[in-house]
Amino acid sequence: MRIFPNNHLLNYAQRLRRLRYLAIGFLLCLLIPLGILLYFGFLQIEKNLLEQYQREASSLVQVTERTLAKRRMLTNALPADAFEYYQQVYNPVTRQSQQVLSPLAQLDFAQPKISQQLDGLVGFFQYNSQGDFNSPIWPYVLSDSSLSKEDTDKAGQQALAQPLNPALGPELLVRKETAVNIYQLLSQSKTIQQRLHDGLGEKQYLFTMAFDIPGYFIFYRVVSVAEQSRLQGYLVEREPYLFQLLTEVLEQRRFDSPIMIKLEDVKYSTEPEYFFYQNLPDGQVKVSREQQAEPRFQQQVIYSNRLRWPYDGYSLSLSTNSLPMTPAMVYSSVFIIVLIAAILSACYGFYRLSVKQLALGEQRLNFVSSVSHELKTPLTSIQMYSQMLKEGTVISEEYQKEYYEFIYAESERLTRLINNILQLSKLSHQQQAVQPEHTPLTVLLDIIRSKTSSLIDKHGFQQNMMVEIANAAEMLVFVDKDAFSQVIINITDNAVKFFDQEQINDAGRQKIDFIFRQHAKSKQLIQMEIRDYGQGITPEQESKIFELFYRGGDELTRTTQGTGIGLALVNELVSAQQGEIKVERREPGLAMLLSFHVKY
Repeated sequence: MRIFPNNHLLNYAQRLRRLRYLAIGFLLCLLIPLGILLYFGFLQIEKNLLEQYQREASSLVQVTERTLAKRRMLTNALPADAFEYYQQVYNPVTRQSQQVLSPLAQLDFAQPKISQQLDGLVGFFQYNSQGDFNSPIWPYVLSDSSLSKEDTDKAGQQALAQPLNPALGPELLVRKETAVNIYQLLSQSKTIQQRLHDGLGEKQYLFTMAFDIPGYFIFYRVVSVAEQSRLQGYLVEREPYLFQLLTEVLEQRRFDSPIMIKLEDVKYSTEPEYFFYQNLPDGQVKVSREQQAEPRFQQQVIYSNRLRWPYDGYSLSLSTNSLPMTPAMVYSSVFIIVLIAAILSACYGFYRLSVKQLALGEQRLNFVSSVSHELKTPLTSIQMYSQMLKEGTVISEEYQKEYYEFIYAESERLTRLINNILQLSKLSHQQQAVQPEHTPLTVLLDIIRSKTSSLIDKHGFQQNMMVEIANAAEMLVFVDKDAFSQVIINITDNAVKFFDQEQINDAGRQKIDFIFRQHAKSKQLIQMEIRDYGQGITPEQESKIFELFYRGGDELTRTTQGTGIGLALVNELVSAQQGEIKVERREPGLAMLLSFHVKY
């Protein structure tokens, strides 16, 4: 079954519409599968990039866990007796033990090396088996009932008596406040208090952790000091401790996109901690603490996982706003753009070519119609007048002469029409032998007068010839005389034919100017202007005036004669003589500007 029956009955508009539908359908058949293929290709590239980021994020979590474990294990090297205010040190010189301040008794400005790696450190602590609390920075046991000024005075006297640090007295208030702060914070820990209540029991020489004080980590162990059990440990602030650790870890990572890291205590449902990672223009990495996460950096979740013991109550997740463009994605995007541009250009080119072919087919039909009309009308007149002369019905010699002249004029018009068609056909098949040669300008002036005078005089026009060149007699123009004659005749015939006397009704405009002047841009060219004073043409007609078979207006309503090949032939003949022709609209009328090469 045929989709488009009766193709020959479709007019030009219908064929053009059908061509557009077919072009759009063909374009969609190309673009839709291509778009689907490219879409899934990009998804795969994004998936691979996401997997790469996930591997990097997983490695970051593992490094974080190892760093946390390493720091926790590093503090296991703290000696058990260092958690007292005083420490017994053996002097090999005197062979006696002497009492000195514990290295953990020093304040922040002189912390021991082991504690310098504990950012956010609040202080160290120790409980004995009876539940009594002491800190290395305070010489006395603290309890709810012992926080008095007398303890401060006694400690000050002992501190001043120590030769190692005689300036410790003014720091007593700071030391006591720090110790009291540690004591009060640990009093809030159910884990520590429960351990003290149950008894210290079995020894635990490695530090474990408690998380039940919001904003703090408690590291504790159970050791034996002088054959007595002690609960020792230290207290750190969670935020600076984790921030310093994550900063060290993140500075060793390389993410192309800004990353939002969320550390959340899922066990106690506390407020999560946010850290923001970004690459600076100078290649450095910046890690900052954020109060809250920006929603745009939570659009693409990269990785989320809970940490291992003893941090198993914490979840670490990484997210970003969007994954960056990788080189593969950039190259793919460029390839896609070029491919789509090529497809669109090719489809548009084929569409324009098809439209031109349709237009050319329409013009050929119009040409056949015009030629049929151009041939039929004079042939009918010639046949009628010749039959009348043959039968002897015209007796008057005046009428007989008039009929003979009419037959001769119509036969000349037919000859000119046929010659134009044959000459155009030869030019199209490159069979026309146009051989330009240097011809004197004066000869060309004579050709113009001889070839156009009869046509101009017959229609009552005036011919104006002007030469605006000083040394015109010495100038040689590079033209073919026969082709030049054909150009002049066709342009003049057009100017006469399209002059509508009824609408213009001005005898002063029935004239044609032939003006020779030096070309404005080159001294090696001469410009010939053929100017008429008719109705002129529209801008649309100006762009199509040299197209083959083009005739302005409707073929069914047009009153002027012609086939639409005259000016197309003119254009071909001028190009064959290595010249150039262009049209300019004037007010009134129209000017044909022809340029030819010259020499002197």
